[in-house]
Amino acid sequence: MAAKSCRKIDVLITTDRILGVMQDSKDPLSVSELTRLTGLSTDMVFRQVGTMEDMRWVDRIGDGYVLGMRLAVLWARRKTVTEAKIERAQTELTELVGGER
Repeated sequence: MAAKSCRKIDVLITTDRILGVMQDSKDPLSVSELTRLTGLSTDMVFRQVGTMEDMRWVDRIGDGYVLGMRLAVLWARRKTVTEAKIERAQTELTELVGGER
């Protein structure tokens, strides 16, 4: 949880807005479409998706962009860590109650 006095970083809020629009789209979205759907300037969207493409957060398909594999990899790693924690907790609980799984 962020501290109440923590100043928000606008570029992250902008990134989140673009990714949120992209997650709801079945098709690649152009810079023009992203501009219209986010209400951001064309320059801002162009720079953001260019940077996100370099980081593999988005992939370019033709003239449009889709969510990239880097985000999928981050999610998969997080999921694996969480599942391992759940498995350990279940094992410990089983041992504590003296039963079998």
